[in-house]
Amino acid sequence: MYLAVSIFDFIVSLVLFPVWLLAALTVRRLATRPDTRRLRRGARIAVVLTVLGLLLAAGRLLTFSQMAGINWALVGDRRVITTLLLLLPGVLATLVLSLPKVWSAARRSGPEEPIALVTPRITVPPQLAAFGALGGFFEKFLPPDRSAALNYPAYGLILIAGACWPVFRARRRADRLTGRTTAPQRTRGRRVAVRLGTTIVILGMLGTLVTLEAQRSRFPDTFSMMKGTMDYGGGTTFAADHEGHGGHGAHGGHDGASATTTNALGTTGHGTGNTAGTAAAKAVGVDTLKGPRAGTPDRRFTLTAQEATIKLASGRTVDAWTFNGQIPGPELRMKQGELVEITLVNKLKETPVSTHWHGLDVPNGEDGVAGVTQDAVPPGGTYTYRFQVKERGTFWYHSHQSSSEQVQRGLFGPMIIDPAQQTRPVDQDVTVQAHTWDTSQGSTLALGTSDTLDHRTARPGQKMRLRLVNSDILTRTFSLTGVPYTITAIDGMDINEPGELTGRRLVVAGAGRLDIEFTMPNTPVRLASEDAKAAGIAFSADGKGTLEPRFDGPEFDKMSYGKPTAQPFDARSTFDRTFDLTLDEWLGFYNGGFALRQTINGKVFPDAPMLMVKEGETIRVRFLNRGQEDHPMHLHGHHVLVLSHNGKPLTGSPIWQDTVLVRPGEAWEVAFKADNPGIWMDHCHNFTHAQLGMVMHVAYENVTTPYTVGGKNGNRPD
Repeated sequence: MYLAVSIFDFIVSLVLFPVWLLAALTVRRLATRPDTRRLRRGARIAVVLTVLGLLLAAGRLLTFSQMAGINWALVGDRRVITTLLLLLPGVLATLVLSLPKVWSAARRSGPEEPIALVTPRITVPPQLAAFGALGGFFEKFLPPDRSAALNYPAYGLILIAGACWPVFRARRRADRLTGRTTAPQRTRGRRVAVRLGTTIVILGMLGTLVTLEAQRSRFPDTFSMMKGTMDYGGGTTFAADHEGHGGHGAHGGHDGASATTTNALGTTGHGTGNTAGTAAAKAVGVDTLKGPRAGTPDRRFTLTAQEATIKLASGRTVDAWTFNGQIPGPELRMKQGELVEITLVNKLKETPVSTHWHGLDVPNGEDGVAGVTQDAVPPGGTYTYRFQVKERGTFWYHSHQSSSEQVQRGLFGPMIIDPAQQTRPVDQDVTVQAHTWDTSQGSTLALGTSDTLDHRTARPGQKMRLRLVNSDILTRTFSLTGVPYTITAIDGMDINEPGELTGRRLVVAGAGRLDIEFTMPNTPVRLASEDAKAAGIAFSADGKGTLEPRFDGPEFDKMSYGKPTAQPFDARSTFDRTFDLTLDEWLGFYNGGFALRQTINGKVFPDAPMLMVKEGETIRVRFLNRGQEDHPMHLHGHHVLVLSHNGKPLTGSPIWQDTVLVRPGEAWEVAFKADNPGIWMDHCHNFTHAQLGMVMHVAYENVTTPYTVGGKNGNRPD
């Protein structure tokens, strides 16, 4: 509902200003109409425009109230300012003061009325409404959070200034038209010269401001995730050896010594931790937080990044960047508890790469994020990762260097971690990665390399497991038609006592995973995506059967699925720190370019909040999406327990996730244990959004990084 209301509100805000501007100009010209007939016609036009403006303003107020009814935080300071503070006064003044007189002129006009219509109480209110509507017209240019904007008194002064100027001009104009002043009028040439000069000055000022803002938004050539000195209660210093840059300060932090703390970026943390005595703690570099260096690995893998032209099932070709010459990359299969060694070899000609193990809580130095936990591997270079596998389930790996480009082009693959002792064996274990490929004939959504219907054989009675991985940046909706099934895992983590489902729409976030299990019937079974219904997988006894997919069922509700079981904390627990994170967007300059910036608490990377934690603490995070796009939020190195959705606590099986989908208007509350020291990326897994600023970090006390973004290594962690 919120998304539809938000889009409607945005459209209305765009239309509102031109309507009120036309209404204001029409009302202003009424006093100069040469005769009664033209006066009446102009007044009727003014009435129509004014009523239309009032209806549109009422629409904005209605959408405002609907958003506030869903969650007051959704209207945000930006909408409060543009709707209530700027727009409403002019609209009410027009309704009370201006419209009755204009309506009277439209019905009957006498010789006295043209002069009567020149008074400021009639001409100024529509101008104020137009001025207020201008705020809505440029609403996407206003910072979405008051911490990054002017405060309310400042906007009040803007409103007063915006009212005084038209009142002053209206009075001068009324005096001139009524003969109360004999001041000589400017000649036409002088008026044109003054207006032209004023326009040139204003445009020059705007051009200068735009140029300065574009320049200010540019990233430095190199900077650290921990740049700047950050001091906290008890005298603790977390980092102190890297430069700041222009408007890009260090990530904010939190003082665990106080009950409630607020950093410079407006992110609030609540805690009772005591940092006294930690000042003397020795700083730890992420390059020392590694997996076991000794011992013979249980599994060894080599991933070679190289170029290849790959043909999809339809015959379309992809100029891909691949691991080991295939897309997706090879399936890395291992067992829980094993020591794994993976060597990355870069044979790309000019492109550095890295590899991140999505959903695995590896030591920080093995996380594979260029510029944070390592330098990107240059062309011709190699890098070895070693870690012991703690998890079990369905995961995936991908490059975390220029991810928006490299993952899109194919540098990713599945990771399957079997339990040390198999408790639920199946006859067929099928991994499916949904991905959009840029091909020789345009973009196409495929399951693996199959962008057409893939027929597979499955005997009746076989136990089947589908491991569905969405390696796309967009949310995808799937269906499994023709059989009852259970969802046994979400993001690789098991569901407690899953129940049988049929006909559900299965929504999977970008980077999210679902494990689906069923017993093969005598009739065909079809897996399909709502975004590519002609593709998918059809299972049948002879490998030839199929059926039409269905997407008319209800959406799968993970909040009530399965059975509850004891967990280390829940929605009623007391947490050491709480972080409130509002996701939004606004137009502006980012790294020198003009874009729809994706913000966290009104800030974009590298100014987005740094969430400071201490090892052993329990952390609660509350997400609110005030924008119009999905945000799959992914915290590296930790799994989060879902506590509540839109204020309603979880009632089914515990849900542990590494990627939480926050859709427009939604509020999600999650929690995690700070038990894996490091500097951890926490970002939207829509890589386009990450590229436009929706990146922050979770940092542990006294942990630093020697790596930098940019520079000679060309590290780009988006």
